[in-house]
Amino acid sequence: MRDEDVDWTVYHLITGNPGCTGETLLELTGFTMDTVNASLTRLKRYCLVEFCDNSWHTCSLEEIIIRKQMATLLSDGFELSGGIIRYRPEKEENK
Repeated sequence: MRDEDVDWTVYHLITGNPGCTGETLLELTGFTMDTVNASLTRLKRYCLVEFCDNSWHTCSLEEIIIRKQMATLLSDGFELSGGIIRYRPEKEENK
């Protein structure tokens, strides 16, 4: 099965089951854990889903637009989480 087909299935299950957990996705899809995790990683990277309160939720159109714009506006170390902009600089390794 192509990645796009897996992502389509996972995304629509999350849309139809708000608050869906990873375990629920495994049961409903019959996919392997690696397949579901890879799909969730892609969907999160595309700003289509987010993990909050121990479950997966779809992002609204407004959230998708804001996240994409924020990614280009903010420098490394900033993140948007739960509607809050946080600064979390990467720790430099001691040489």
